[in-house]
Amino acid sequence: FKGLYPENTLLAFNKAYEAEVDIIETDLQMTLDGVIVVNHDFNTGRTWDDDMIISESNWEDLQKLRNKEDPSLSMMTLADLLEWSIEHPDCQLMLDIKFTNDKLILLRTYSELLKCKDDLAYWRSKLIWGVWLLDWFEYGISTGIFKDFKVIAITMSLDVADQFINHSIKLNNPKFQLYGISVHYISTWTERFRKTMIPTLNENDVKVFLWTINKKVDFKYTIGLPIYGTVTDNPVLTRKYLIEAQKLIKDKDESKVLLPKFVPPLWNTR
Repeated sequence: FKGLYPENTLLAFNKAYEAEVDIIETDLQMTLDGVIVVNHDFNTGRTWDDDMIISESNWEDLQKLRNKEDPSLSMMTLADLLEWSIEHPDCQLMLDIKFTNDKLILLRTYSELLKCKDDLAYWRSKLIWGVWLLDWFEYGISTGIFKDFKVIAITMSLDVADQFINHSIKLNNPKFQLYGISVHYISTWTERFRKTMIPTLNENDVKVFLWTINKKVDFKYTIGLPIYGTVTDNPVLTRKYLIEAQKLIKDKDESKVLLPKFVPPLWNTR
């Protein structure tokens, strides 16, 4: 909900929950002393009142930072987020784990889950892991961390998305099957995505998430594609735009929805 509230903060999470989002997407980094914190960037200068590199800083120092937009807000740890999530049961968590970290962050995240609530079945229904590189997916499989969890590939590259998809197909293990890909929405306009990837995604039940969509016109383009979910900065507006777009494609008897043929925008338009 960064469109209205400081991103990755308790305030934003509470407001997103009040807006009845299905999933809260957030970002993880790890400190020098091994504490996992909730922050998008590898450093703190953009959103906090001092510029520190998280992987080179201890939690004792980072917890003193205050949010630039709202000084009453401090940085959250993963432990804080997990406790909050348990108290707010009606949405899932999607963890965007940045590849600027050491892979140890996966083990520490797994450990933090069990420390907070020693119930893997609960976390498997609650949590979606997001990783950026194939070797991270392989690491999560070889260590058993990802067993029976939902895992998505987050990437700006359809080549990397293909790597994840092909690895999951080759592995052919329902315990470690790729749940989805999360890509920039513009990549779905390409012929490669629409004509080559979509059949494979549908055949293997790999869901598609898009980021980050905020404009009404861009939501209209998603209607003609098999999109499972979108990351947005304002879920209230998003729901309004989607309802309006869906009204345009309802069948007369409203018993079914007819997907229009997707026509990509011209590349020379604004």
